[in-house]
Amino acid sequence: MRMSGTKVPAVGDRAIDEQITLLMEEIQREAVPERLLELAQRLQKALNARTK
Repeated sequence: MRMSGTKVPAVGDRAIDEQITLLMEEIQREAVPERLLELAQRLQKALNARTK
């Protein structure tokens, strides 16, 4: 996570980000139709970009 020095993420925000990360990892491990996997990967990229 990139810090700009102007705002430190709240502890609750970090917990949410960690939960999102764990859920996304679980989604990637599941045997799901290809389209759902593609959508989950796109969601993961978008969420990861938000935290950088």
